[in-house]
Amino acid sequence: MGILKQQNLFINKTYLAVSILGKSYKLNIKYTSNSSIDLIQKDHEIELFLPKKYKNNKSIDVINIAVKKLYDRIAIIEIEDSMELARHIFKFAPEDYKLERLDNVFYKTTKNKITINPDIVQYSKEVINSSIFQAFCKLKYKVNSSNYKNALENAFNEYEKYKKHNYSKKNLIKMVS
Repeated sequence: MGILKQQNLFINKTYLAVSILGKSYKLNIKYTSNSSIDLIQKDHEIELFLPKKYKNNKSIDVINIAVKKLYDRIAIIEIEDSMELARHIFKFAPEDYKLERLDNVFYKTTKNKITINPDIVQYSKEVINSSIFQAFCKLKYKVNSSNYKNALENAFNEYEKYKKHNYSKKNLIKMVS
């Protein structure tokens, strides 16, 4: 009588999810004969096409890299929208901002520059906007000062008006100006 090798009796299927702007998307991994890695969004699913050479290997590192690139692409658009909203609400703009991976934080500020973690696009638009508002307030005021708290409160009040009336960017400029 032979000994059964349990590891060959079943195939592990991994079900992964990716969060984008606070919504969860099922990540389907498909293997193709192409040598490129592609991501395609369909309704509530994202399809990741990997070359066949990754099929037998542990492809989690490749999946993580692909998801980070997806976040980088989305962050360019979403962060610019949030920065534009904050510029109109606060009526000033930092000299520069950049997207860069940061450890355990959404953003950091230095003199007149904001660095934003592109992984923030995992969270809802409200989280992104509130983080940008806080960064703007940090540029101008000391954290926990009364001016900081007042500026942040005013920004959130304007943002609530914006959400309530569902203004477009053009209407927001008129409303805040």
